[in-house]
Amino acid sequence: MTAITVTNLTDVHKRKWTETRSAILWRCPAFTHILFSMLNPTKGELAATFSKDIPIAATDGANLILNPDEFFKFSLDERVFIVAHEILHCILNHNVLCYNMQKSQKVKYSDGKELPYDHGMMNQAMDYVINDILIHDKVGAFPTIGLHDPKIATKDTSFIDAYRKLYDEQDKGGGGGQGGGFDQLVDPGSVGGQDPATASQDRSQVAWDTAVAAALASAKAMGKLGSNLERLFSEIIDPQVSWQDHIRGLFARKIGGGGYNWRKPDRRLIVRDIYSPERAGNGCGPIVVAIDTSGSIGQKILDVFFGEMRGILDDVRPSEIHVVWCDAKVHHVDTVDDSQDISGLKAYGGGGTDFRPVFDWIDAEGVTPDALVYLTDGLGVFPDGAPTYPVIWGAITGYEVQYPFGDVVDIEIK
Repeated sequence: MTAITVTNLTDVHKRKWTETRSAILWRCPAFTHILFSMLNPTKGELAATFSKDIPIAATDGANLILNPDEFFKFSLDERVFIVAHEILHCILNHNVLCYNMQKSQKVKYSDGKELPYDHGMMNQAMDYVINDILIHDKVGAFPTIGLHDPKIATKDTSFIDAYRKLYDEQDKGGGGGQGGGFDQLVDPGSVGGQDPATASQDRSQVAWDTAVAAALASAKAMGKLGSNLERLFSEIIDPQVSWQDHIRGLFARKIGGGGYNWRKPDRRLIVRDIYSPERAGNGCGPIVVAIDTSGSIGQKILDVFFGEMRGILDDVRPSEIHVVWCDAKVHHVDTVDDSQDISGLKAYGGGGTDFRPVFDWIDAEGVTPDALVYLTDGLGVFPDGAPTYPVIWGAITGYEVQYPFGDVVDIEIK
């Protein structure tokens, strides 16, 4: 691809850029750290690329790109806002997300809905969310040409939910996604003329997480980080993983899968602004799902658990699924070939709790599961030793239990 053409700064522009960087350092040091550590690949004094190829401001995910003739027409506070805005795009990896969606030409949602991808509209959807964060945390001054409307998106809105609103507005003739804003998201690698796919793969999330952690620490030490940005940075470096994602991650590490299709994002994760490839092919052998049918496991818990397990099992695509109903003994076993069949199964039992019969049943039937997932409150008798296959305890929260082996995933049912 053609690289962004770099232009030299005039003395006046150099002075204004120095003022801008000084203001960012004083008012929001977290952004200064990111600017110089992650968006300055050449380690130059300016820590930005200046070009007249873009209208006002842009980023390719690794470089801050500014048009000096237009950018420096804004006030100092507005310039601080614009730079912080571009840095947030980079922190959130928006360029790579957009590049991948642009290749598929689809925006996918967790409810199965798909919308055609429009790059300009997605850029704007992301802008609405970022701008609300910066406005709430009083970072610089919001430029009047920017995009901000709490009816479309707030600091707590997913960008693809904002995209859906813009798309629906356009369908209704409301002009959603038409014009506005002060920046562009260009393809990864645009500054150096690098292939976008290669530039996307070269991004090191570990390096970005490390930089964000350092930025968070320095800004907190100076007492100059708004609550929304602190929460955002904290979630990036220490994400609160749901029990569903925790189990899915354990499956991936312990039994692997049938590979990934990078052309299709996982619908369950993209709604949370996480780009993850969709599973492809048959992933594993038999899976055993054991259900503690003692009195503490009610129908509400079963409905939530099975509803989520369907999606998790879809990822690993087991050859067969054994659902074992057990309290103090195994009362019934349902064996199904498709994860869609596990919802609506009838519970059996309702007495005391003993975990050993499930392990005994597996041995007696000659089943060699790739994993056993056991939904329980943990108040029962455990086997003396760990089996040879992986065990994941879906532990209902609220009970103080020491599990003797396996991986424990806390499941909170609201």
